[in-house]
This record gives sequence, C-alpha cells and structure tokens, in this order.
Amino acid sequence: MRIATTGIVLLTAVTVWVGSLSAGTPSSPPAPPQAFSSGSTGADGALNLATTCSSPVAVDPASCYVQLPPSGVLNYTTVNVPVGKVLKFRKNLQNTPVIILAQGDVTVAGVIYIGYGDFAPPSGVYDTIYPGPGGFRGGAHQQPGFGPAGGTATSPHATWVGPLSLVPIIGGSGGFGTSVGGVGGGGAIAIASSRSISVTGHINANSGQHFSGSGAGAGGAIRLVANSVHIGGSLNAPGGLNSISGQGLIRLEAPLGAVTMSGSSHPAAIIAPINPAIFPSAASSLTIISVGGQAVPAYAGQRFDTVDLLLPMQLPDPINIVVSASNIPVGTPIQVSFGTGNTGTVTPGTLAGSLQASTATARLSGLNRTQLAYLYVHATFAVLQGADAGNPPGPNQVAQVQASAPPGGATHFAFLRKDGSRISERDIPPQVLTSFRR
Repeated sequence: MRIATTGIVLLTAVTVWVGSLSAGTPSSPPAPPQAFSSGSTGADGALNLATTCSSPVAVDPASCYVQLPPSGVLNYTTVNVPVGKVLKFRKNLQNTPVIILAQGDVTVAGVIYIGYGDFAPPSGVYDTIYPGPGGFRGGAHQQPGFGPAGGTATSPHATWVGPLSLVPIIGGSGGFGTSVGGVGGGGAIAIASSRSISVTGHINANSGQHFSGSGAGAGGAIRLVANSVHIGGSLNAPGGLNSISGQGLIRLEAPLGAVTMSGSSHPAAIIAPINPAIFPSAASSLTIISVGGQAVPAYAGQRFDTVDLLLPMQLPDPINIVVSASNIPVGTPIQVSFGTGNTGTVTPGTLAGSLQASTATARLSGLNRTQLAYLYVHATFAVLQGADAGNPPGPNQVAQVQASAPPGGATHFAFLRKDGSRISERDIPPQVLTSFRR
C-alpha cells in the first residue's frame, strides 16, 4: 500500500465486545419499577368473541378464526374469549408465531388453541401433519420432521429447541413420517397486556400422539406478559409423547408478587420478572460514520490495499471521530484503538440517543500526520435484560460475550467464562447460542 504524505490515511474497521454481568457483579441501585406497556397501537380494536366470531368452520362450530397478518402481530385494545368459544388463527404465508398486544385487559375464559393439526379444505378432514402457528410441520412418508429438532429415522420424536426467554418465540418441531406423516409441532403465542391477563379457561400449544409408528411432534410455547397475570385454568404445551424431551415451554412475566397461579401448567411455568422485549432486537452494531468532519464511505474496510479516507495535513487536534450505534445501551463509552504503531491519545465518547439509534463522538490527538493509521472502535456493555436466559451456573456458564465485526464481514461471537477463557461451541448452553444466532 502506498502511504500518502499529505494527510492521514484512515482505514476504518469495527470490533464490538459485548459483555454480560455475571452473578455477584456490583451494579448501580435498580431504578424504581415502571408499569409495563405492551406497545399495542390498538389498531385492530377490541377482540370480543362474545359478540363477534369471524370465519367459523362448519365442522368446527365453536371455533372463531382470526387471520394473522404477515407480521403475526395483532394490536388490540382489549381481548375477551368467553366460555364456549375457541380462538384459533388462520396462518400467514410465513407461518409466524402469534403475537397479541393489548392496551387493556386480556380475559380467556374459553380456549385459545394454537396446537397441532388443522382442518384441511375442502373436505374438512383434521390433518395432524400440520403444526400450530409458529410450529413446524411433520415429515412426509419416510421423511424427517421440520424444525431445528425434528424427528429422524433413528430418533422419530421431535424436541422443542428455543431460548428460555422466549425472545424470539418459537413453536415445536415436527415428528418423523413413517407409513403416515409425522405429527406437527405445537404453535407459539406471546400475549402482552399493559394491564392484566386472566386465564380461567385454557391455552393449548400441544402436539399430538404419534400414529402407526410415525414420530410425535414437540410441544409449543406460551408467553404471557402483563402488570398482573392470573392463571385459574390451564396452560398446556406438552409434546405428543408427554415426555420431558418433547415438551414445550411456558413463561409468565409480571412484577414481583403479581402472578397468581391457582390453575395448572404443563409443563411447569417459568415465573419471571418482566422482560419488556417482546420481539428480538436487531444485532448490535457500531460504525464509524465520520472522521475529522469527513464522511466515511460505505465501502470503508472492504480492502486493505486502498485508502478509505485522506484528511488534510492542517486539520487541527483533536480530530473528532463520530460513531453510530444500534442496540447498544445509551451511556456506553466508545473507545478507539489502533491497528498499527501510529497511535494517539483518545478521549472516549459516550453514546446518546435511543437504544435503536445512538451516536457518540470520540476525540483523537497526536497521530503522526505522515503515516498510515488504522482505527477501530469498540464498546463493552451489559447484556440486555432477558438475553442471558438459559445460562445456568456451572463450568460453562457464559460470563461475557464478545461480538466482533471484521471489515466488510459478518459479526462473529465468542463466549467466555468468568476467568476470560473461551468456551468451546459444543459446550455453550444451547439457549445462549439460539439467542445470538437467529
């Protein structure tokens, strides 16, 4: 590479380190609790099956069907499923999980069904190969089941695989198909209310028994999040074999003491504080957008045999380095490091803005103005709430996550123990891997 002598050549790259607070790590006093908001826009109005039951199926007269939009997200003001009514969903093309956001109360005295199977038109025959919304289909004749842990010829019954935080939420995998198709997995549903959720009826995300030797599907997932959650009925997400390996996951989230359970949950529900994230956040990113007032081109860092940015010799110190970030907490310090012997003195910047979009300005002084300089930016911050679920204590507990973005490449993650040693990928808790690789 030719080294320019009329200014500073800056070849930018990005490396992001993502840290997790381990047990016992000192922290600031917690902020006063705030009421949880589901984020519902209310655009879909009130869902009240006592007065409106749309798209009934002739062979299934008690069921009321709601068409899932392409996003799978329904924005209600309130939800009421009365006794004698069954709420079901017509799947979208992507077969996404069901996400119900409500501004007010959610009352389920009847049934919400997102389990396996569906009435196949036009005959109305109940076909067990189909999954619930967000689940995975059973395999065809002598074919493996769909999904991350679908049944195979040697292990025909599916298992549920997903993050314990249920962010993102995922349904059950399908069973292996033998002489008949494998059984579909249970679906997945997240219900979030800015007020309360009361279930005196049933929410079913189950799979079914295997038939003629075909593989059973795995149970699905149910997540309920509100300022008050009461379960007087039943929550069900078992697999077709009713085994531990095939069962799904049920999670209840509310402020401390605001969950009451007088009903049943199969499997047993995880009761946890509110994680306000209903949807998975985008991957964290950190990018140098300008140096010394000059915009960094979009192709920066793609090649090391070309100059990305040439700054004038007379540019005074300190040189401002402006950085943009997303999904990194505001208030995080932004550091600058160097890839060559040409270094300087750096005053770190601090991210300001919002979690989704923030900026910071670091200041650099003392670079040799006649030599090539490589600049890197990095940040260290605590894992966002809920992202470290499924990370039990033990020799392979993840204490820190390092995410690095090489020039022009995808982000790579490394998982470290408390002592800083790297955990082999095969030993990383699967829920942690799922959270970072979606």
